[in-house]
Amino acid sequence: MSDRGAPLSVYVHVPFCTVKCAYCDFNSYANLEDEIPAWETALVEELRLWAAASAGRPVPTVFFGGGTPSLLEGEAVQRLMDQVRTRWPLDADAEVTLEANPESVSAERLLKYRAAGVNRISMGVQSLQPEELIFLDRIHSAERAQEAFRLLRDAGFENVSVDLIFGLPQQSLGSWQDTVERVLGWGPDHVSAYALIVEEGTPLASRVARGEVRPADADVVASMSEWTELRLERAGYRQYEISNYAREGHECRHNLAYWRHAEYVGVGPGAHGFVNGVRYAVERSPMRYAQLLAPGRPGSKIATPAAVSQETVDADTAAVDTFVMGLRLNAGIDVDAFVREFPVQWSRWEAVVEWATGVELTERSGGWLRLTPKGRRLADELFVRIMEPALIEDRPERA
Repeated sequence: MSDRGAPLSVYVHVPFCTVKCAYCDFNSYANLEDEIPAWETALVEELRLWAAASAGRPVPTVFFGGGTPSLLEGEAVQRLMDQVRTRWPLDADAEVTLEANPESVSAERLLKYRAAGVNRISMGVQSLQPEELIFLDRIHSAERAQEAFRLLRDAGFENVSVDLIFGLPQQSLGSWQDTVERVLGWGPDHVSAYALIVEEGTPLASRVARGEVRPADADVVASMSEWTELRLERAGYRQYEISNYAREGHECRHNLAYWRHAEYVGVGPGAHGFVNGVRYAVERSPMRYAQLLAPGRPGSKIATPAAVSQETVDADTAAVDTFVMGLRLNAGIDVDAFVREFPVQWSRWEAVVEWATGVELTERSGGWLRLTPKGRRLADELFVRIMEPALIEDRPERA
């Protein structure tokens, strides 16, 4: 059971997009902008119910994710932030992030977002190469992305993150380097560099299955990852998580809450949350979501009647989450603190940790266990073994 006085972050899922990208498996929908008013009404009700179930817990971070939250008018963001402030004690220095795509960024909206309390923008650029943007179904150009970044600075945003994707089919190391160098020239405060994952159920996965698209060569992807770590460090961006780099003081506090296994309210169609020791998932359909959250529905331990699944997090689950998510951070895990909280689980994993250290995926230093640079590139191998310790018997050569 959670500490009822502990901080509680808030995630707001905005499921609307102009175009649904072929690689994306997030809960998002194109051409449903007419549903935004009903979505907002339902969201206000869901926030009300969750506030009743978590009254008094301070909120250090709010994150509008999607989808494309920058499709929202500034007035809508203002109304939703007013709800958060009314329902919970919002920290005076709270980090409030809104995800944006370059094509929907406008000077007028940005000023209204700032007035509503948004102080961090995470912009999905992904690439600056025309052919790669087409492959990814992105509808902005490199020029529009650069202009959008300028608008963000002109609007007064001093905490701007840029998302990029590498490891695309046919992508060369040179084209990736060109994108990164041009983005560094803008001077963002934070960079997220994700390796493309072919997610099951996406149009991209279907193209791969039909042989129309060949996934990127693993050695090329590894070279991109290694170069990115070195180049961003040289440019003054500290890698603090496997895919995330920041100038000092600009780490994403909201995502750090996830990686540190803190609790958070997730609202909106397809959102996930973790509150009062219970993890839950919300109905994905925006229309069904609005129906389930008709005003006046009673709350409960799972305060949203739109929840489609729920799970009480036991010690084993909490240990896996804490261990795996903690290892994603460059700081790693305080071993003594972990052993005190999860002694039984640690005893099961000692052989896995010994193996990982032996093949140089992890290292121990000053009481902390952390991934090595090699371990960050092969993290999934280790995480599978943590979740299934029996796999320790074979295959160390894969590391």
